[in-house]
Amino acid sequence: MDIKRSRSPGLAALLSALLPGLGQFYNRQWGKGGGFLVGVLSLMVVLSNLADQAQLERLAADAPLGSFGSLLTVLLLLLALVIWSIVDAARTAKRTQQ
Repeated sequence: MDIKRSRSPGLAALLSALLPGLGQFYNRQWGKGGGFLVGVLSLMVVLSNLADQAQLERLAADAPLGSFGSLLTVLLLLLALVIWSIVDAARTAKRTQQ
């Protein structure tokens, strides 16, 4: 028997802001939380690799940053995923209050 407990939207949003996926875990959405967490960690790895590659290219060629577009794209995707996680966690928690 699963008893539905009311969740705090503010706490769910805060947890997702700290680490995307935590708010979903708080809301007991294990798969969705894992998906957000894996997505954010994957984008962070890609961002790290792009930043290292860009720094090496600048040092080697003494040229301006060539992969700025790629870095910006990954940063925007990461920001969008974080915002989506925060909004989703808060909305789901709010639905448990109704």
